[in-house]
Amino acid sequence: MILVKALILEQGKVSLQEIPRPRIEGGEVLIRVALAGVCGTDLEMIRGYIPFSGVLGHEFVGTVVEDPRDELTGHRVVADINIGCGDCCWCKKGLKNHCPGRKVLGIVHKAGVFAPFVAVPRNNLHCVPRGISDQEAVFTEPVAAALQITEQVHIPLSSRVAVLGDGRLGLLTALVLAKTGWRPLLLGHHPQKMERAENQGIETMIAEEFKGQVDFVIECTGSSRGLEQALKIIRSRGTIILKSSIAGNTEIKMAELVRREINLVGSRCGPLAPALDLINRRSLGLEELVDEIYPLSLGEEALEQAGQRGILKILIDMRDED
Repeated sequence: MILVKALILEQGKVSLQEIPRPRIEGGEVLIRVALAGVCGTDLEMIRGYIPFSGVLGHEFVGTVVEDPRDELTGHRVVADINIGCGDCCWCKKGLKNHCPGRKVLGIVHKAGVFAPFVAVPRNNLHCVPRGISDQEAVFTEPVAAALQITEQVHIPLSSRVAVLGDGRLGLLTALVLAKTGWRPLLLGHHPQKMERAENQGIETMIAEEFKGQVDFVIECTGSSRGLEQALKIIRSRGTIILKSSIAGNTEIKMAELVRREINLVGSRCGPLAPALDLINRRSLGLEELVDEIYPLSLGEEALEQAGQRGILKILIDMRDED
């Protein structure tokens, strides 16, 4: 039995442990993880967002090292994190992220990527173009989540759109919207973070100083108060798109939603192929969003650092791990 180190979540605590190297099952390939990204959802998992025990993490880029068909061996890949049953009505519609029996890398009944190796179904994989670096490729899943917004909701290019929250999710969402034709206003609290958006030509403003109303609010605060803040700046008959995944609860004034005829839309994972295409075609400046890269041996410290104020993106490097 080959043992490898991995970051394991158990009862709200993460520790570096030795576990057996994963074995592939039917339809799976084995991937040697190169880089993994720490996501806000990972931090919320530690806080109890969804009950889970096992290897944490879902954003990654790696190379296929074992493929029974020998079709993908040696290819650099990223993966759709949702693993559907393949038989239900949702899977047949191509919406496996709503499959009642789905597994999700590092989130629901499936070991994640904070380890040197991960087993993933072949059908979930997307090959990474040569022109994309590992540090860019690791952002594929969150870029896809940002693209999902305009897949779900028709947002006219002339609309006033505000992205609420200047953390890793908000900044990336504003960046993707700006690179695909919209002119979002990023509302946040941290001048240093918003400066990164300004360097990409995105208009920013301190959230409390904004007194107007907009047609669409994309809530990316990662806070239980995000919806309350969004309601203050959305116009009547406007649309609030919720992107935050948080462990806490929030109270909403149902009467206000009804009286002002506010549309409320939840938005999660998105299409990886268009995300890779966007990363390959446009200069998104993704590598500039990386604050620090930690080796897996310092994985616990990496997670702690990712939760600090002012931090945008922490990566975990598996390339020197056995």
